[in-house]
Amino acid sequence: MHRAALGIAGFAAGVLALSPGSPSAAGLGFVATVKATHPVAYYRLTGMSGSSEVGSSTYTAVGGVSSVANASLCAPISVPGNQCTLFDGTSGYFDTSQMGGIRGAGSIMAWVHLTARPKLTGRISYVAGISQNGNDFDVQFEPDNTLRFYTAAAPYVAYSPPLATFEGEWHLVVATLSEGTGVCAIYWDGKLAKSDHGGGTPGKTNEFSIGESKVFHGRFFNGSLSDVALWNTALTADTIEKIYASRLNAP
Repeated sequence: MHRAALGIAGFAAGVLALSPGSPSAAGLGFVATVKATHPVAYYRLTGMSGSSEVGSSTYTAVGGVSSVANASLCAPISVPGNQCTLFDGTSGYFDTSQMGGIRGAGSIMAWVHLTARPKLTGRISYVAGISQNGNDFDVQFEPDNTLRFYTAAAPYVAYSPPLATFEGEWHLVVATLSEGTGVCAIYWDGKLAKSDHGGGTPGKTNEFSIGESKVFHGRFFNGSLSDVALWNTALTADTIEKIYASRLNAP
């Protein structure tokens, strides 16, 4: 049902019914769809500091981070006046007050826009995660032009996007870990790109950071980021597909 046909009570009921396992994004905008899947934290990154869209955690810019107020240059999520943030690739990142929160399963989401292919910079470009020696939960682009999701000291799942799409385009990245099944997965623009059964270590307790690892330093993101979220569940393929599809819905 289109949102215009819903009354206030019906719209609220539709939001509450959107669960991590089987959401219905019909009529909901991107932001509402993400919030309805109950993330632990959701940072829209529309300024140099602010609060999560859910919960009580906050985010604060450090170093070379600047706001981009031109909606046409930010994530394509049909939000009027949408904003995002640009990282200089050498010193900029976001601290958050979100500590751990990941036990046996988890997911990370971010809209990403790389300024240049990682191979051209020769550096790791960190998207977001909870870095911890021997117990990682990190999403990052590496110099071989590969996106990797680390779930422990060594296990990771990797995906190499088409080179033609690397620069100058926005993409939705989602990484999921399920300790119950041992499956780690990377989703690229709403579709499963790569998965394996490498598993990972439960109990992520360090700070969740955006644009730079707080343990493995010097991995500053080179480009723009928007709408970064963290879950303590492994999102299903159906949920991720509908989150991506909701980018076309006006809020």
